[in-house]
Amino acid sequence: MSSPKVDLAISLVKNLIQTGDLRPGDRLPNETEFSAQLGVSRNSLREAVRAMQAMQILEARQGDGTYVSGLDPSKMIETLRFAVDVSGPQSVMWFLEIRRTLELYTIGIAAAKRSKSDMERLKQCHQKLMNTDDPDVLLEMDTEFHRIIAETSQNPILISLLNVVSGPAHRARVWRNRQVAQQNRTRSEHEAILAKIKEQDVEGAKYAMWAHLSGVTNWIKENPDRLSGLEQEIDLEPQQR
Repeated sequence: MSSPKVDLAISLVKNLIQTGDLRPGDRLPNETEFSAQLGVSRNSLREAVRAMQAMQILEARQGDGTYVSGLDPSKMIETLRFAVDVSGPQSVMWFLEIRRTLELYTIGIAAAKRSKSDMERLKQCHQKLMNTDDPDVLLEMDTEFHRIIAETSQNPILISLLNVVSGPAHRARVWRNRQVAQQNRTRSEHEAILAKIKEQDVEGAKYAMWAHLSGVTNWIKENPDRLSGLEQEIDLEPQQR
């Protein structure tokens, strides 16, 4: 937890960015000059800069000082992933509720605005899912399927938010998908979603997505004692293994 002095330094730097006195790509003055300008100690400024680097608001360039980043919202949102990944069992359900809200909104966009290329990508992904019995590949295709749907929104912030809040769902799906019956369920749920997107049935697509995501939340409710095991059993994405 930062101190009030560090919080003040962060607030002062943030104000400079908001007012346009510091713009994306600008180099910060040297520490001595900048601390005097802000009226804070060098130690407080140093800690504030470190915190803002962690938030990807500032970036350090080796041997060249500290700069204001590009302030890409989607990249800054990604800094929340750590909080999601280390959250406790109770938080898993909270993040899943947020994810379901975002997914239902996104599937509506996909059904209304999907292009021929979107449909082709979804069909190819679904076909790979149908042709595998490998739980890891199944999970990878499940993740890719949802990613393609999110990308139809053409909203990088929404895509980034979905990537972040899908962490707990990722771990839960691993356990579900290791069961053959659940593999078949995932296939049928994706097929229903794909059909509704193809028909451009917005409400039908939302219902199909709701049913799909409810399978994950229901599994968690039915297996609360196994949530703590998810963190230890699954700590890497499939492609990192």
